[in-house]
Amino acid sequence: MRKRCALRDRLDRLRGFGRRFSKFSTVGLANAAVDIGTLNLLLLLFPTREPWQFAIYNLAALVLANINSYVLNARWTFEGRARHDARQSVLFALQALLNIGVSNAIFWLAIRTMLGNTNLSSFAGGNLAKLLSIAVASTLSYFMLRYVVFSKKKRFQGRL
Repeated sequence: MRKRCALRDRLDRLRGFGRRFSKFSTVGLANAAVDIGTLNLLLLLFPTREPWQFAIYNLAALVLANINSYVLNARWTFEGRARHDARQSVLFALQALLNIGVSNAIFWLAIRTMLGNTNLSSFAGGNLAKLLSIAVASTLSYFMLRYVVFSKKKRFQGRL
């Protein structure tokens, strides 16, 4: 009987993870649309091949995508865990800063490499660099949101 309960608990946790990860992936697609759409809009309005300008455009796109991420993840993906308190807001902001830093660093390295060493157009290079940075930063973001920001455990309780 104990083995059945343990197995059922594991299956329930796995289903919960699957549901959360599916929701997170859907939110991630919306964030990617905001992120890539903002980058491409800025490139259409203000074309460039300068890596520093790409980094500024990328920063603007990331800020908008992270705002979108907070709203959708707090209200839908992790709604049962979201408390909308100061602690979660601060942890989310710290996670967003880490996400923006990692994403921008990867984007910067990729765009410099692509624009400096290939004949790719600025749109192609920018979008390839963006996709690479999104893949890495989104994976990091999921684990930070799941296990730190919206965790059921009271990590950092007395510190924030």
